[in-house]
Amino acid sequence: MGLITMHDSILYWKGCMSRLRTKNISDSTMALLDRMGVNFETLDGNEGCCGSVLLRTGQVEAAKRAAEVTVERISSGGFKEVVTACPGCFRTMASEYPKILEEVPFRVRHISQFLVEKKDLIKDRLGSVELKACYHDPCHLGRHMGVYDEPRELIRMVPGLQLIEMKNNRSRSFCCGSGGGVRSVYPDLSREVAKTVAADQIPSGVQLLVTACPFCNFNFREVHVGQFRVMDLPELLLLAWRV
Repeated sequence: MGLITMHDSILYWKGCMSRLRTKNISDSTMALLDRMGVNFETLDGNEGCCGSVLLRTGQVEAAKRAAEVTVERISSGGFKEVVTACPGCFRTMASEYPKILEEVPFRVRHISQFLVEKKDLIKDRLGSVELKACYHDPCHLGRHMGVYDEPRELIRMVPGLQLIEMKNNRSRSFCCGSGGGVRSVYPDLSREVAKTVAADQIPSGVQLLVTACPFCNFNFREVHVGQFRVMDLPELLLLAWRV
């Protein structure tokens, strides 16, 4: 990242999962934004938690306190736009903060929405990737926030990549088994769900499973048995990027 002015840059919000456990996503997202020439900053270790898990587990007052701290950290930096690759953070900030706080003084978008808006910086830089790919709709991003088309548009931008839909997709997509605290409380069940989804929902011949959520990415990467590769959207675009 080059020298930038805080007020004319976006904030890339990594989220707890990408910051701590799926660094492949945060590293790839930052590398992609760099190659696109996007001015951005991060809060790094000062980021904290958006409060998503607190909300999902019914701890509303604790979630509100986390939200207040998060909004203060972001707004004190002068940021007017937040981009995140975590659907849980995206849903929490964009949809639920306005319900529990008086004001949210910045715009929040998922990375897929941001990249589609900036696709002119991407589309002519992508080389051919001759693979059969399948996309998994994350629960928070799809059913809860209605973001279905943007990830697919990005995947179709990659020359040579053939997108094959899961048997159940979009609003009927199956959960990866990691969300809602299931992975933390029932890890064995969470892994079994991911195995079942991979076995029953991904058509034969698929070589690449594309995710748009760090929880889905983590769960599918841990349980798949080598029949396909798992990559998040920024990782895919970096794979296709021509130097």
